[in-house]
Amino acid sequence: MFKEKIILTNSVGKDDLGYYIIHSPSRWSEGVRLKSSWFAYYPWELAYTSSLLKQETPHAIKLIDPCLKRWDKYQTLAKILDQKPDWLIIESSTRTIQENLWVGKNLKKKLPVKVVFVGQHASVFPNELIKEGVDYVCIGEFELTLLELFQNKDKNTILGLYPNQRRPLLDFSRLPFPEDIDIKRIDYATPGEPSSEYIEIQAYASRGCRGNCNFCVSRNIYYAQGNWRPRNVNNIINEIKYLKNKYPQMEGIFFDEETHNGDKDFIKELASKLKEENLSNLKYEAMCDIRILDKDILTIMKEAGYYKIRFGIETASLPLSKKIGKPMETDRILDLLKHAKNIGLKMYATFMFGLPEATPAEDSQTINFMKRLIKERLIANAQISTATPFPGTPFYSWVKKNGYLANNDSHSFDGANSVIVNYPQYNKDNIENIKNTALIIRDHLFLKTSLTKNPLKFLFSRYKKYGLKLLLEKLKRRFKTELQYLKLKTIIAFIFLFSLNSTVFAEQIIQLPHSRYQGKISIEEALYKRKSIRKYSREPLNISELSQLLWSASDLTIDRVTLATRTYSASGG
Repeated sequence: MFKEKIILTNSVGKDDLGYYIIHSPSRWSEGVRLKSSWFAYYPWELAYTSSLLKQETPHAIKLIDPCLKRWDKYQTLAKILDQKPDWLIIESSTRTIQENLWVGKNLKKKLPVKVVFVGQHASVFPNELIKEGVDYVCIGEFELTLLELFQNKDKNTILGLYPNQRRPLLDFSRLPFPEDIDIKRIDYATPGEPSSEYIEIQAYASRGCRGNCNFCVSRNIYYAQGNWRPRNVNNIINEIKYLKNKYPQMEGIFFDEETHNGDKDFIKELASKLKEENLSNLKYEAMCDIRILDKDILTIMKEAGYYKIRFGIETASLPLSKKIGKPMETDRILDLLKHAKNIGLKMYATFMFGLPEATPAEDSQTINFMKRLIKERLIANAQISTATPFPGTPFYSWVKKNGYLANNDSHSFDGANSVIVNYPQYNKDNIENIKNTALIIRDHLFLKTSLTKNPLKFLFSRYKKYGLKLLLEKLKRRFKTELQYLKLKTIIAFIFLFSLNSTVFAEQIIQLPHSRYQGKISIEEALYKRKSIRKYSREPLNISELSQLLWSASDLTIDRVTLATRTYSASGG
């Protein structure tokens, strides 16, 4: 077999709009403006593929990660050109497909190279990528598909290679440890995922989820079915030992798979083995499904060294949770969280706003539930995102069918920055406003809780994790958030006071006539004819003129979702 040079690459790390990319294509990717808000996820499926190809083929394999380096498309192309590859494999989400496709097409202009796209976007739009000049596209899980491609199997028979049939799900426990030479796994732990409190290396004890959430990328696109596949427990233990031996500074493991707790007996076996092998002194956190957690398992995990459990609540509305395929009851959640608090196990919850068929009242209910959890110290962290209909999910098909997709630009498929759904009774601006309200409230309440409990410990822990410069940047952002919170509270107080109908104020209230919302000339004509004329009269304004002036200059448009917006333009103020 002829030896070829194969480059596997993660997405570009900086998009054309100047955003630094946090790439997690099997969930959702986002862009951030500030370096201080950025971190990198370990590109786990590319990393498993890299190790597998090195183990099973004679080819020269190299994995690079532009996300970790924060390279834009020009830097990414230059680094790949330096390697002079025969093949390039790119994993891309829809969020960064424009930049990644640019890299592939421009590489082909300069080198006789074959380009393969894998991942979320490729699995949904394979034919479109082929039309753009991409040579091959993999559908779904791609490790074994690429292995067979580079073992020179007949391309017409390779499952998962477009246009062939999708490949059955692989036996996850048979894969080698993921890549740790071309890219260092410890580099993704320093400073690491913001809510991780220790130097934690990302690892994967299982793959898949038995759930049926209609917004989920991994379940609906990578796997195309509900599933859960654990690794052999001894294999997991050996990987932890290997990582601890290679990286003495490692303080823990972040099990960042879809559902760490897919089977109760599996968790019991793993927890028992962690204690038996004297590994329970490390700090573990894990992504779990709270619907299949119970008090017994929480206690077992705590005793084995787990310090934090992450899980998705998404909405506090039971009817809405059923509609999205993730039914859960808040009473049961509260019961589990109170038990976790009693045993000293931290909990991290995720919430989503603008879910399919959501109403403003349901999203307000979710904010109130989140507030309760924070105030009662039942959760230590909360992730807030907008419900984004990623191509390939039932959510995306539903919004497309009903005409609810407000923006189809690839950059807008960002789980943190863009609201791209526009429902008849709940438009994108209202969703954005209620999400921002949730963010302000969350940040205020957590800061208040941290400073009330132990301010010096809070500041020192952040200094240790981020260093002085980054800490100061984050504190500056927190200060701005507090100002937003004070403004929000002022607006709420304003709404409350002016909605009172008490007879105490009756004699002081002057009922003004309704303002006019249509004039005699268009806004364009008014702008064209406007002049600054200062002409004063001794005659007072009549009550209609006063009403119109007050509305134009300082009135608020108020509803329960947006809270308040000014009638007049901000004018940069």
